[in-house]
Amino acid sequence: WSIANRVSYALDLQGPSMPVDTACSSSLVAVHLASESLRRRECQVALAGGVNLYQHPAKYQSFCHRRMLAVGDKCRSYGEGDDGFIPGEGVGTLVLKPLRQAERDGDRIYGVIRGSAYDHSGRSNGYATPNPNSQAHVIAQALAQANVPARSISYIEGHGTGTQMGDSLEVAAITQAFAQQTSDTGFCALASLKANIGHAESATSIAGIARILMQFRHRQIAPSIHADTVNPNIDFSRAPCYLQTSLTAWESPAAVPRRAMINAFGA
Repeated sequence: WSIANRVSYALDLQGPSMPVDTACSSSLVAVHLASESLRRRECQVALAGGVNLYQHPAKYQSFCHRRMLAVGDKCRSYGEGDDGFIPGEGVGTLVLKPLRQAERDGDRIYGVIRGSAYDHSGRSNGYATPNPNSQAHVIAQALAQANVPARSISYIEGHGTGTQMGDSLEVAAITQAFAQQTSDTGFCALASLKANIGHAESATSIAGIARILMQFRHRQIAPSIHADTVNPNIDFSRAPCYLQTSLTAWESPAAVPRRAMINAFGA
């Protein structure tokens, strides 16, 4: 709790100041809460971020005991042989402001958050097993709150921890949520930065947002590596998304801006 407090103290910030711990979705929930705080005019500018450090071997040993880590040296998000994740460390922060104020202040704007949502899935089949129905519901909520059609989303930064069940359930949830609006398939790229930098847990979503913003800037979509052969439990032929396996230009339909969605699970 003291980290957020010390930042506010050092910078003389007087709005809401709080830590957020929802496991691997922490930084994305922090961005959601900060955005809501801005919409309620509780503050005029917000700093939202995440940090993940391995400062004691007990954390690594705990993951090994639960068999959550990859046996080899690669995180194979959505790929065949995806048997777990590679631990990662990281830190990142976003500066968030209402769009009109950022434009008025002449700020460099990298992207606009149109909407967000989060919930708890209630009881599921296990500690690390997401509930696809609940995940589909929260994706549909975010799309409704953003007031954008699912068909206009052209990139998804997935959670993609690299487990056969988790990755396949995530794609099933995306498919279920998008199917409420469109029956089209294969129009949206899917990738996960975890394959590149490992799973930074509470900082992983900030890294994912940074990837989205850099892809906006360069108008390109980077590949999701270590997934040349797709997880056989995922049926992409029926999904709205396809696995991004090479660097491509990011094209967008006429009169539609480049739009991305980012997904995160907590334990």
